[in-house]
Amino acid sequence: MTRIGREIIELCRARFGPPPRTFDRRDTRLLRLRPPLWLRLADGDALHDVLARQEMLVAHGRIVWACVVQADAALFRRGRGDRPALVVYSPDPAFDEMPDDLQEIAARLFALRRADPGDPVLREFAGLLADPAARPSRAPVPRPVVGSLRVFATTVLVARRHLPGHHLAAGTFPLIIHPETDSTMILPGRYWPAPLLALWRAASADPSGFH
Repeated sequence: MTRIGREIIELCRARFGPPPRTFDRRDTRLLRLRPPLWLRLADGDALHDVLARQEMLVAHGRIVWACVVQADAALFRRGRGDRPALVVYSPDPAFDEMPDDLQEIAARLFALRRADPGDPVLREFAGLLADPAARPSRAPVPRPVVGSLRVFATTVLVARRHLPGHHLAAGTFPLIIHPETDSTMILPGRYWPAPLLALWRAASADPSGFH
């Protein structure tokens, strides 16, 4: 998915538009993340910062690929309720055409959950993955996993209404990031180009395909 990966992410950027972006009242309402009840009741949850920073992300953020490391199982099927997910992404433009590499990194991190790594940095990261209350935010992925590549793990709020089909049909999607905040948000599906929508729908029908 090298060449097509770059083509798709560039189409996402073109559809969303260059910063600074402005939207009419209707689009602003559709873009806005809303706190689910469980988040409203959790005063100290780091995801509140995502809600606080979403206007900056929408107006000035940059779109990159992201891949799911782990997420609530309910998000992988149709249903109700927005929930958190841990994803990996990189601000490095080289990853525009390397979403497959991000998928491999995500798989390596997920495997740490059931491992007992001797490396103390990996052991600490494995502890984060095993803690359902943990909310890693722009945490550098350990070098034993990525080498010299600049890759981060972060927690996103998965808003079902922003996803085609209202669930995680696949684990790879466009993410909005900004250098002035650790918070990120998924690019709403209304701005996804036709090739990405086709891959997403195909993955929904055949989960062994696009990841």
